[in-house]
Amino acid sequence: MGCLTLALTAVLFCWLLPEQTISGDGAGTPPRDLELLSPADKAELAEILRLKTELGDQVWPGLSRLDVPLILYNESYEFLVGEANPGSPWEVVRADHFLGQSYFRRAAEKPQSFAVAVGTRWAGCIGSLELMNSQIPFRLSREFHVVLALHEVFHAFQATLAPQRFARAMGVYKFEERYPYQDPQFSTAWNNEGEALSDALTTTEEAAVSGLVKRFLDVRKARRTQVALNPELISYENELEWLEGLAKYVEVQFTRLAASRASEAAYSNYRSGHPFWPADLARLRRNLGGQGEDLRFYLSGAAQAILLDRLSPEWKATALEEKSNLEDCLRAAINPD
Repeated sequence: MGCLTLALTAVLFCWLLPEQTISGDGAGTPPRDLELLSPADKAELAEILRLKTELGDQVWPGLSRLDVPLILYNESYEFLVGEANPGSPWEVVRADHFLGQSYFRRAAEKPQSFAVAVGTRWAGCIGSLELMNSQIPFRLSREFHVVLALHEVFHAFQATLAPQRFARAMGVYKFEERYPYQDPQFSTAWNNEGEALSDALTTTEEAAVSGLVKRFLDVRKARRTQVALNPELISYENELEWLEGLAKYVEVQFTRLAASRASEAAYSNYRSGHPFWPADLARLRRNLGGQGEDLRFYLSGAAQAILLDRLSPEWKATALEEKSNLEDCLRAAINPD
């Protein structure tokens, strides 16, 4: 559910490109005060807010303007910024400030990277870069970590603007154990679906996009018919593509927009783009059915959202509505009548 803890650490390791591996255990790094945000933490939080403000509305209408608190956690504490009065169990950090304002902390008890309720509001929450890099055998860059944080900010955006839909999407995880992940024929059919999505994504002929999207939708319908997938499990697919596929799309779009401005000093470190997206695309084409748990829906949902940008630029106006799902948006885009 958007959780970048040990489970997603394993996923990130699978995404790792060989040249990105960095060995070492961090020996020689002096200990720091875990009760405060470090200067590096503060710089990252400020960068998350900068990208959200400058690029957010280009990624998703209204994202720049919605005030979303942020939570960054280390192995001992969760730190909350952007909220004036969160109440218990949050306590003000009296010895420090962030951007001239007070911030808060609470003991870290099974924190997760996702949207977190803070009173009546939702915050985007992620582990600190230092914490995440201490748990994996390679190093995430600061820029990629910022974009991952914006993925979680978007979950808070979903929860704020579409609370009933968000709750429904979260609720479908109860069907996870019934989903036929281990069925070999079902996995092969998912691979065919991923290949069809990939063909639609990678074509350079705009006139061919609609036909390739129709092929994807036909392959998807055939896959579901093959195993007589019931409505609850079809909902499981649609809701997770809405929940995690859209957040993955937002992550990719922030990276793309930042890279497009790499000639500007403020964006120069984003020049290399998304470090794992090429591997994601390869997995989409060749092994979508091999992706366990909800990971396949990150990829299939993001791919559909990118296709909608090509086919129906105004699609986001209704994408958060109660009954909207990505495949129906695609179907409407190629059959507007």
